[in-house]
Amino acid sequence: MAQKPSKSKPGKPAITAVRNTAVPKAQAQPQRQQQQQVSREQIAKRAYEIWKSGKGGSERDNWLRAERELRGM
Repeated sequence: MAQKPSKSKPGKPAITAVRNTAVPKAQAQPQRQQQQQVSREQIAKRAYEIWKSGKGGSERDNWLRAERELRGM
């Protein structure tokens, strides 16, 4: 026997299906690929440039700053 389409009453919204899965983040993967392309040598060179400018901090601070700048974090 065929089912009859249900009629919604005026003023009541129709019931819709709910999506129970997570929506993937489209920009997460390209960013990871970009981070992998920066080498330790590039970070070291930038950290040295920061130190040489006289505007840096400790070795660790300079390294972290160089990573942020090069990886776009």
